[in-house]
Amino acid sequence: MRNLLGPVLALVMMYGTGTAYAQNYNNLKPAVKAAAKKMNDALVKKDLKTFMATTHPKVIATTEGGADKLITDLSKQIESMESQGSKILSAWPGEASAIIDTAGELQCTIPQYMKMKLSNGVLTTQTTLISVSMDRGKTWYFVDATDKTLANWRTVFPNLSTQLTWRPAPEPKFTPKK
Repeated sequence: MRNLLGPVLALVMMYGTGTAYAQNYNNLKPAVKAAAKKMNDALVKKDLKTFMATTHPKVIATTEGGADKLITDLSKQIESMESQGSKILSAWPGEASAIIDTAGELQCTIPQYMKMKLSNGVLTTQTTLISVSMDRGKTWYFVDATDKTLANWRTVFPNLSTQLTWRPAPEPKFTPKK
C-alpha cells in the first residue's frame, strides 16, 4: 500500500483540479478587446497604417504588393464610399470568446460592430474576427471570419483551432433618415 501512495499523491498534486497544465488565458480577453478597439478606431480615423498593423501578417504576406497595396486599395474603397455619401461613423468590438492555446498560438473570436452613414440612413453591421497572437498575448492580429467557414479558413491558416466557432453574420440593421 505504501508503494502506491507516493505515486498516487504525486499524481493528485500534479493534476489537482486539472489546471496544473491547462492554462486559462481568459485574463487576456481585455487585451484582445483593446487591440480590436485600436484597430476599429484606426479604421474610423482612416489611419490605415495602424489598421494594417493589426491585420494578420499572413494576409499581408500573401497579398501581391503587401501592406502598401492593401493600404492603397482600402484607401480607394473608403474614398469611393465617401464620394457616394457614405461614411464609417463608428466601429467597436464585443467580448472575446474563450482563448484557446493551439500550435504555439493563442486564438479566439471577437464580434465587431460597425455603424455606417448612408445617404438615406444608418446601417449597423456585425461581423466576427478571428484573433491570433503568436507571442503569448502581447500582440493580437485579426482576420474578418464572416465570409468563410472554419474549414475554409483552415486551408489558409492550418493552425486554426477546430474549437473556434462563430455564427453567420446577422442581417445588417438599417435605420432610415428622418
